[in-house]
Formats: sequence, C-alpha cells, structure tokens
Amino acid sequence: MKSIAVFHSDPKKYLEEVLTAHSNGRPVFLGNPNWGPIELKSAAQLIPKGTPVEGIQLTPHGIAPTNWPDAWIDCLFIPTGGTGGKIKFVIHNTKTLRAAALGLRDALVARGLSSVLHGASFTPPYHVSGLMPVLRAQFTNGSYGHYDGKFLPNQTLPEIKLPAGGTKIASLVHTQISRILQNPDGLRWLKQFNVILLGGAAVPRPVVDAIRAHHLPVYATYGMTETAALCSFCPPEKIWNDEPLRGYPLPGVKFTEVNHHINIHSPACGMGYWQGEKFSDPYQSGDIGHVNSDGSVEIYGRDDRLINSGGEKVDPSRIEEVLKAT
Repeated sequence: MKSIAVFHSDPKKYLEEVLTAHSNGRPVFLGNPNWGPIELKSAAQLIPKGTPVEGIQLTPHGIAPTNWPDAWIDCLFIPTGGTGGKIKFVIHNTKTLRAAALGLRDALVARGLSSVLHGASFTPPYHVSGLMPVLRAQFTNGSYGHYDGKFLPNQTLPEIKLPAGGTKIASLVHTQISRILQNPDGLRWLKQFNVILLGGAAVPRPVVDAIRAHHLPVYATYGMTETAALCSFCPPEKIWNDEPLRGYPLPGVKFTEVNHHINIHSPACGMGYWQGEKFSDPYQSGDIGHVNSDGSVEIYGRDDRLINSGGEKVDPSRIEEVLKAT
C-alpha cells in the first residue's frame, strides 16, 4: 500500500483526500500548498521517493526505512516548522489522534456539555488546528465544516451549518476574534458556539478584556502539533473573573517542570519526527513555564526565543505584550 502526499489548495478537496486515504490505512503526508521553493525542497527530501503527490507538482526523493510503508500504516504526518525552510513532519496515528479528541470530549462532558463534538474549522487543514476539529467530529459522531477564516473588514461572517444538538466548537486565534468583534454582528455570531477554543500565540490584553466583558465561551488553550493540538485549557469562568491564564490538563495529561522547562505526559503525543528524533515520555516541549500545585501550567515562552542580555534572560513575548498594550 503506497503512501500519499496531499497539497490541494481547496480545503474541502484537501480534507476529502486526506480522510479517504487515512480511512484506507494509507500513510498520509500533509503538505502546505503555499510553501515556497525552499520549504518544498525540504519536504521533497523527507517524503519517500515514489509517493504520489496530489495538488501540486513535486517529486519526492526521500529515503524510506526498510519497513516502509508496512510499519507506518494508519499514520498521518503533520507538518510543523517551516521557518527558514526547515520542515518537520510529526508522526501521529489513529491512537494518538483519538486520544486527543476523546480527551477534550471527556473534559467538556465533565463540564456538562454534550459528548458529541461538532467542529467549525477556520484554519487550513494542513495545520493541526485546522485538522483536529474534523477528527474530533469523526471520533465523537459529530459533524464538521471548514470555513474561510480571514474575517476581512466588510466581509459577511460565514453561516455555520452544524446540527442543533451536540457541542458546537469553533477553533480560532486571537486575531480572528478581534476581527470578528469589529463586525456589527460579530458578538451574536460568536455566541452561537458552546465552546471557542482559543489557540496560537499569547492572548493580548484587549482580547482578554473583550472575552471577559461579553462573557464569551472562550477556552484559552495550550498545545502544539506534537500533542495533536491542545492538551490543556483555561475555562471561560476563570477568564471572566480575570484570573491568571493557566492551562488545566485534559484527562490523561500531566505536566511536570524541570528547571522551568515544561514536560508533557499525554497519550496524544506523537511518536516523533519523520526521519528525525523520537519523542521521549514525557515529551520535552521546549517551553518555559511553571506547573502549579493543582497540576495547571503557566507558559512564559519558548526556550529557543530567550535573549541573553547582560546576563539576564529576556522573553521577547513579554516585550511584545507591553508594546501591544501601548
């Protein structure tokens, strides 16, 4: 059984191709159709030679291991990185992806929400944040839809077509929420969802204030491609009460702290990077933060972003927050 690499620019066609191949047990590489020449060259060096590519012209010439593809049936290779042309594919399979989906389901059920998760995706399907709403719906007998997430000025907000029953979930980043709230109908539109998963970078103070002022059902999340998206969330009521944004682990997830570095034990962690390092257990995230006595985690920034200035380590994200506040 051959692997396949998907690069379609049409999100619906992209998802259809990925889900069909995955359901048939084919190893699937998820590619970004907007990668430039350097990123595409990097991807071609990783994707095994002879792999059919859908959506663009690309000739893979990666060297496959001797047990390829038999030992990799059921795997999805999800890209991460891309800065400076360095591409990595995180190896996930049905077991890790299901664990991520059901971990969120169980956490929401514990809060009184339905176990059927309907997903509205507003980011590209080759990003873990765009793929997981679809997989969560599949694993919980829910429905999903993929929508344009640009939310440009004077653009009509998309009509969300999800069933009335179940838990309606939107996955957004703070820039999208800011743009939606600038629309006269934005507040009503956001409140149609039972859960808004807020991922991406640190949340600017004005967005936190808007969430609190309007009692939006926003769950500030922490996670990454390596953990199949979120592995913890800060529930809405804590944001409404202006409490610190702390990530409370999903069922089965545990955070530990070693010299301010955050490690993650989770059944949703991937197996490693394709043709690269295998992940340890717990997974060493590379994030700097603190684990509280109740198991929640506070993230301060990335270890590889710290600047050593006069013997003091400075996190650029803290500086960014101050600048944004002005």
